[in-house]
Amino acid sequence: MRENPLKLQLTWLRRALKNAWHSLLRNKILSVATILIIALMLFVFNLVLAMSYASDSVIANVGSKLDISVEMQRGVENYSVQTFIKDLKMHPNVKEVVYISKTDALARFGSKYPNVISFLEHHSLENPLPDTVRVVSTDVSDNNLVIEFLENPRFANVVNQEKLIKDVEQKDRNAKILSITLSIKRLSLWLIVIFALVGLMIIFNSININIHSHEKEINVMKLVGANYNFIRGGFLFEGVGFAVTALVISLIFSRLILAYLARNLVAVITNETLMAGLNSVLLHFEDNFWTTFGWQLLATVIAGLLSSYLAIELYLRKHHSF
Repeated sequence: MRENPLKLQLTWLRRALKNAWHSLLRNKILSVATILIIALMLFVFNLVLAMSYASDSVIANVGSKLDISVEMQRGVENYSVQTFIKDLKMHPNVKEVVYISKTDALARFGSKYPNVISFLEHHSLENPLPDTVRVVSTDVSDNNLVIEFLENPRFANVVNQEKLIKDVEQKDRNAKILSITLSIKRLSLWLIVIFALVGLMIIFNSININIHSHEKEINVMKLVGANYNFIRGGFLFEGVGFAVTALVISLIFSRLILAYLARNLVAVITNETLMAGLNSVLLHFEDNFWTTFGWQLLATVIAGLLSSYLAIELYLRKHHSF
């Protein structure tokens, strides 16, 4: 009577898991060393990830304060100014537009420096401050796009474009922030690639050592009729066991470190920008813990399977004929 294919698959799975478990127990020192090294690597990866989130938050916090100041031409009618503001609000990259009249600007300035107001009134001098428009873009990366929009010749009668063009400081600071953001993302990407390659090499070498230490058992299994899928299975699950165990250890350790930071650093840090960066890290790993865990679990399982498959495939092709 022919056996049920599902039952055969379950039997193969059970035996492969049993072989992987026995292999891990037989080489305790190697297994523990491999798991701890991978766990340390994943912990460092989580630190890099946390730094990336913190940097993004700090840059976003700084960028939200870098608005664009636009000086109006003197003598412009209020209707023209309101039409300009309406057109500006319709721009897809503009988040907020605030009009500050020269009277309001002088009142704010006078609240800080009342002697200046007294000097102007004493000498019957006119208000030297211009009408201005403060523009906040949707993102700091959009600031230069908004500035280019403001340099359009159709706004020449409303906007003091000569001063806008000469104010290269606004463009320079936007470019610097974008450059820093891009550099951090590139560094994070390279570190992820390096960690992935190192992880593959560690698991590959550990499985390779285990394969050669079990060479006699593999030969016996081959002689009694075991197929290559059964031989592969134990080592594949062994590689996954290395990766998943290391991932769990690293995430536990990461959460302990973050809990320590939450208890001790939050009460010490007074800088608003640094606090925003720390909060972004804490909130991200708290609110998105299972998402982060899921993606890292998927990545580690793939890494464990791939490195184990390469190791056992290389051995079988070298020592056995297919």
